[in-house]
Amino acid sequence: MGKEAIKIELEKRALPEVLRLADSTAVNTPELWGKRREEIREILQEECYGRMPRTGWETEWETVQEDKNAFGGKAVLRTVEVRIHTNSRYTSYPFQLVLPKNVQKPPVFVYLTFLPLSSDELMEEITDSGYAVARVSYQDIAPDQGDGYTNGPGALFPGNAFDGWGKLAVWAWSTSRIMDYLVDLEEIDGKRIAVAGHSRLGKAALLCGAMDDRFSMVISNDSGAGGISLFRGKEGENVADLCRNFPYWFCGNLKKYAGGETKLPFDQHFLAALVAPRKLYAASAVDDQWADPRSEFLSCAAVTPVYELLGEKGLVCDSLPETGDAFHEGSVGYHLRPGTHYLGREDWKLFMEYRRRHGV
Repeated sequence: MGKEAIKIELEKRALPEVLRLADSTAVNTPELWGKRREEIREILQEECYGRMPRTGWETEWETVQEDKNAFGGKAVLRTVEVRIHTNSRYTSYPFQLVLPKNVQKPPVFVYLTFLPLSSDELMEEITDSGYAVARVSYQDIAPDQGDGYTNGPGALFPGNAFDGWGKLAVWAWSTSRIMDYLVDLEEIDGKRIAVAGHSRLGKAALLCGAMDDRFSMVISNDSGAGGISLFRGKEGENVADLCRNFPYWFCGNLKKYAGGETKLPFDQHFLAALVAPRKLYAASAVDDQWADPRSEFLSCAAVTPVYELLGEKGLVCDSLPETGDAFHEGSVGYHLRPGTHYLGREDWKLFMEYRRRHGV
């Protein structure tokens, strides 16, 4: 009954088909998936997140501070300034790179954080476990407010009221500019870079990793509506809530679907599918009803056929999750933690366990 229960739950949601082209052709080969993938990218940018720039800028990076003996001599702590130029405009923001000394070419977490870079969070524990961390404070990129494209990267590429990029896209795109720096850095393993975030930054991390194939793994923690959680049949936050409280996170076109999720030409398993066949990890908290853990889990189940088409296992589980469950076998990982909306030690521990198991 376990797998059957998952199937029944998904059928109730009446999701749009991720493996069917706009002309109704069934997607049954990796080649057709490549075409469908581009359709999905277009749909999501047109109707939800807004259009992210593809060309028209140059980026420079400068190390502005370095501590070669951070955390009691165990790590190198480097602050790097990202400087982005267009023909007429400029913006910049810092990120912090922590490199453990006891590991040659460590894998990396690119982590979108709410906290200022002066805070330590769990950086010492993560680097003690053999991972480098590139951490960016999201409001250093652009303020979390509706500013009409007057600040940060949004000012470099102002959008319109319909499909102009929202702040989630701005934060996601800017995180990829950190990847530009990391991917050729000799001190780290450029093939094993994961992007991670929590809550609204879990939404941004998922969008970033979905749009940027260079990330080997994408981690979306308690990301809820507009993140990993399915909109159709969702409890808690919905499209109307998002458009009322945080309209500037998304493009203006999303407002068309406030109160009408069944009319969406996509659902969030479309966004998750863009990560395939790379590793995808979603995490939920059992009491986080605004995000709706069941809808986060079902999105992982709904994307599994894409992974299987591409020769990967997807989400491997025999039943709906119980509190404390962690499903780590497949290329789609998931855990359901006790407690409320939060990112803490238990979550990071499970992220690292999954990475070690799969070598990503």
